[in-house]
Amino acid sequence: AHHTGTSHRSHASTAKARMEDVKRGFAVEVVNDHTHRMYVYLHDKERYPYHAAVGATTVERWASDLIFFASDKREEEVAAVLKNAFFRRYVQRLFVVSTAPISSEEELADKLVEAASALSPRTFRYIGYPKKKERSMCDLLSVRGMELSPTSFTSVLYGGVIEKKGVAFFGVSQREPFQREMVRGEDFVSKAQYKMEELLSSLNLLQQIQPKSILDLGASPGGWSMQVAQAFPDSRVLAVDKGSLHPSVLALPNITHSATTLTPANAESVLSPHSPFDVVVCDINVHPAEACTLLRPVLSYLRSGGVLVFTVKCLAKKMKAAESGLIDVVKRFLSPSSASAGASADASADADARVAEQKIEGGEKGNGTFSNIDVMWLIANTTNERTIIAVKD
Repeated sequence: AHHTGTSHRSHASTAKARMEDVKRGFAVEVVNDHTHRMYVYLHDKERYPYHAAVGATTVERWASDLIFFASDKREEEVAAVLKNAFFRRYVQRLFVVSTAPISSEEELADKLVEAASALSPRTFRYIGYPKKKERSMCDLLSVRGMELSPTSFTSVLYGGVIEKKGVAFFGVSQREPFQREMVRGEDFVSKAQYKMEELLSSLNLLQQIQPKSILDLGASPGGWSMQVAQAFPDSRVLAVDKGSLHPSVLALPNITHSATTLTPANAESVLSPHSPFDVVVCDINVHPAEACTLLRPVLSYLRSGGVLVFTVKCLAKKMKAAESGLIDVVKRFLSPSSASAGASADASADADARVAEQKIEGGEKGNGTFSNIDVMWLIANTTNERTIIAVKD
């Protein structure tokens, strides 16, 4: 018990010292389930440019939906980065904040009053984090003589206590904090296009090969076709789906729509005139076993060194992709040697994965072996999805 207490005090003092060094920064409230990926994009300065773009010196996950990064950038600069990046749809709010090693609401209330004094006399709207603590903080602020109104206000006050970190953040603004904008322009086709936008923004693999011929299998309504066609205007994109394409997709001059369901019987007549393909993409909304069966006749038309981008959708009710053996089934379909024995054992214990493996007609192996198989959980993926990027040997 004595050892535990000492460790706790040491941790608290270390956290206090660290946070005293960080006086100003930004708190980013993220849509639930996307905090981890957002943290990776902001934190990993080797792979992604966003760490430098927002001027981050430290990046911390404060809670399940809150990230903090220290920065001396102006609010307008950081907001511009968030608005122009693909992850703008997943940022709820951006707060310019100061931090302090505070562990109680009373201490935070005092800090908020102090911050607000620079703008007094004013009527404030208070935005609290977490939301369930907002009412109690409003009561503490009212007792301290602050005038609050959720509608008739001249300035915005915001703050919250991150109990696990032993730190509070607080700030004041003469305008509403940056909030996400769900404006869909004329080129909006479907939410699926956000996955490809994210891949094109964060993964340099497709840009490196500069594809000239691209196949989108199961393309309707055409979100992925549109993204790749616009990213590579010198390429030809074959969109295969018996369903219709959005008018804005059909209007692109480098897209050809083959309104059919691809089968082994018609694969040659549909694909040969456009092959070999440099890239094959597939975001079809079917069970992974069915998707693999549809992909089988396609893969021989993908050139050596070509790239496959494929969304694995675990459609079983309430099943998360991370808990499913379906990812390993798909990896073995692409390359039997890619899954370890341990992974195979896990997959065999998953009833849905066993059924999927049985449904993939003609055995496990696809037409061609793939290496460098990367499984990504994009911000634009749901918890039931993963995106596979594989390079054909």
